[in-house]
Formats: sequence, structure tokens, C-alpha cells
Amino acid sequence: MALQTILSKRAIEKIKDDVELGFGLERFQMDDFPVDENDVLVLPGIVKPEGLLDRLDASTDGDFKSAIAIYQAYKNLTPLQAVEDYFWESLALTDLFPYMQQRWSLKSTTDLQNAVKNHFFVKSHGLIRQGIGGLWWLTYLSIDEERANPFELTEVLFRNYTLRFVRLGVSQVIQHKEATLGILQFLKDHENESFSLENVSNGLTSYFNKLGAVKQLTYLSRDFFYSEMENHFDEFKNYSTRKTAESE
Repeated sequence: MALQTILSKRAIEKIKDDVELGFGLERFQMDDFPVDENDVLVLPGIVKPEGLLDRLDASTDGDFKSAIAIYQAYKNLTPLQAVEDYFWESLALTDLFPYMQQRWSLKSTTDLQNAVKNHFFVKSHGLIRQGIGGLWWLTYLSIDEERANPFELTEVLFRNYTLRFVRLGVSQVIQHKEATLGILQFLKDHENESFSLENVSNGLTSYFNKLGAVKQLTYLSRDFFYSEMENHFDEFKNYSTRKTAESE
């Protein structure tokens, strides 16, 4: 089995700088992103998964399927390894470049520079928004191995773009796995009720972010977060985007 390869930090920083300046953007519209072999490094201890690209779904509705495939391919990563920006940025520029190009319509977009900045690199919007690493982390934080279907709550998370990327995905609370599981379990238990998941996403994120300023949320169990959702659900259902903007 082949070991995983990545690009050197120097090479990635150079690509980032070029993108920031608007140089070499045409490379992102080629069938393969051009890479100097001297910039390729081997990662000891991490096996390169076979056939991963073929298991990804670049359609707008394919994020859940792709997230599961990416997580399973790299499920042996430790959180310390998975927090490394350059690992995911390398995959986006090399092994999984065709997926990234298709997922974000790089050959047809009218704003190529921002499309690349927003999805290829971590520093623009954080790791959760990065096109490969974000899918791994959202799966890692929502998987529950005690269930018959460990991805049951992951599917709930991936039902709404605002929930996973715009609000909950970039908040501090989702960085705590117990919080994520408690919140998602509540949403699953109430999935047959009529409410706007957009409003609920805005409301719960605002509430838990404020609560985190006065309470150590990282030490609390999923039951606590489930209970808080239950106590404030009516409030969250009526939370508007305008209220969110005014409070931030």
C-alpha cells in the first residue's frame, strides 16, 4: 500500500499568495493542478486510500455521501493530525482536485478567485469551510459509534447548509462533540414538526455561543445540550436572520 503524499508548506503558501494576488488562477481550470515533484512529501504512517475519488459525489446534494467517504478513508487520523491545514489543502490541490473543481464549478464560475479562496484554503473561513477537511470534521463530530447506523446524526447535520456551514459549523459549540450530538439528537427527535431549520440554526448558535461565555460547555454531556434545546426550542423557532445580524 502506498503512503499518503502532501505538498510542502512552502509550496502551498506560494499557491495561496498567488491566488491572493490573482496570479495563476488558470491552473485551477486545468484537468490536473500542476505540481512540482520536488514539492511532494511522503507522510509516514498514513496510507493513501484507494479509489476515494470515485466514491465522492460532486453534485450539490452529494456532500453527505462525500463526507462519509472522506471520513472512512481517513478514519484513523487523530484530531491532532486532522487539524493540520496543509493536509487538507494538499488533498484539494492533488488527489481530490477533480472533485473540488467539479464541486465548485471552477471551469464555469464567474468569480474563480473567490471560489478558490473560499474552498481550497483554511485561512479564508476556517477549517470547517475548507472543501475536504470540513467534510471530515463535520462527520467526526457527529458520528456516534454506539448506534446501529453511526452516521444517523451526521445525516441530520447535512440536511441543511446553514446548519452545518454558516451557523453551527463555524461556531465554538460544534467543536465539542457532546454538544453536537445532543443538538442533533434533539433535531432528529423533532424532525416531523414544522419549523424553519434556518431559524433554529441561527437561534441555537447565538444562544450557545453566549452561554459559552459564562459556562464551561466542554465539560457538559449531550444530555445537557438536549435539555437546553428542549427548553429554548420555541425561542429558536422564531429566531430570524435579522436578529442574528443585530446581535453580532
